[in-house]
Amino acid sequence: MTIVFAEGVPEQFAELPRNVQQQAARCIELLAKFPLMYPVRRRGLMRGYRYFLAGRYLFYYSVSSAEVRLAAIIPAAMRRA
Repeated sequence: MTIVFAEGVPEQFAELPRNVQQQAARCIELLAKFPLMYPVRRRGLMRGYRYFLAGRYLFYYSVSSAEVRLAAIIPAAMRRA
């Protein structure tokens, strides 16, 4: 499974604290093997996207038959219901 980053996500990732980058990188590596391992957002703006938490940031992604697309990185404190 291929991991793809949406436009702007690599720049956001580069601005994160180093420890958050390392934690997220481990989670992203797992996505290549187990893309459905994290829960699906049930409501709100990112409804339908899967997500995982790294530090104080939520990483939203979608899964297709050929790729995992990392769509957004949002500070968890800013998440709205």
